[in-house]
Amino acid sequence: MTSEPPGSSGAAGAADLPEPPEPRLRRRPKSAPAADSEDNRAGGLLLVHAPTGGLIARSIAEGRRVDLVTCTGGEEGEIHDPSLDAEEARPRLREIRREELECSVRVLGDGKLHLHLLGYRDSGMMGTPSNERADVFWRADLDDATGKLVKIVRKTRPAVMVSYDSNGNYGHPDHINAYRIATAAWDAAADPKRYPDLGRPHAVAKLYETAFNREAFLGLMLEMNRRGLELPWDFGETLKKAEDAAAAYGFTDLNPSNVEALKHVAEALAEGEEPGSAWGTPDAEIGARVDVSAFREQKHRSMDCHRTQRQDFGWLLGMPEDLLERALATEYFMLSRWRNQEIPSGHREDSLFAEL
Repeated sequence: MTSEPPGSSGAAGAADLPEPPEPRLRRRPKSAPAADSEDNRAGGLLLVHAPTGGLIARSIAEGRRVDLVTCTGGEEGEIHDPSLDAEEARPRLREIRREELECSVRVLGDGKLHLHLLGYRDSGMMGTPSNERADVFWRADLDDATGKLVKIVRKTRPAVMVSYDSNGNYGHPDHINAYRIATAAWDAAADPKRYPDLGRPHAVAKLYETAFNREAFLGLMLEMNRRGLELPWDFGETLKKAEDAAAAYGFTDLNPSNVEALKHVAEALAEGEEPGSAWGTPDAEIGARVDVSAFREQKHRSMDCHRTQRQDFGWLLGMPEDLLERALATEYFMLSRWRNQEIPSGHREDSLFAEL
């Protein structure tokens, strides 16, 4: 004889069961914020800079949101693409440079790098006729330009910003202004009284400047020269000065791997120059060294996108593998501002997001 579950036999058992509860509406789970919503993206990176760095690729691989702000269209740049007729290409250089920029963004970001264009005209170098035009970035109202960047900062809400140094790293007017608006926006974006109509205030934790390691670069140039490789720009004259400086320090055969010798020579090269124009940053002063060796191939392909700018990047493209690793594996930065903290003397980092 089998037993039956309680209440399964007869009407009386059914009558003893409680009434089922009234159905309740379930709340829909909150959806994830849209990519461009004003959520707080902890750990994001915003660069006011050219898109050639392995830092971009590394940060995206780490799962961070990365935003790139470019200030100008590059109309006044030189044309070093051998496939182009320079005279024919000149009137459409802004369009060509935009295509190169988008190529680089695709290579570094794989669809995840957010590009923002401020839309100013390239200023050209100091003392050139283009630099006198009223519509170039160098002549722009910096409060207005800062406001454009503040709006982007408040929308994207990064933890870290990166730009050039106060000399634009090599004196380019547009890089100098990029530095100026980056530092101004770092302050203003956090202040609710400034640009109140441009979004919810946001305090970026850190601001970095890109740096050229003086000794590392000089050592690379010396090794390239020894192998008979073409040097960028007019660096041959600098190497002649380096050899003379080395002799003055008693180094009759300047070894590219002798860091101490290179340090003395680099100091001699900068001796007598104005601080803002001294070439590169001494190795001992560089605070952040970021390993981007895993992203060297992406960085290399990104540089190859900028075909009209071969004077800046072309010398790297055909370099032997060992020198390419030496040139591209590490990127250098100087921490210039840290929210609510003093930067300790001798502070060293291997990530721009350290201690955040």
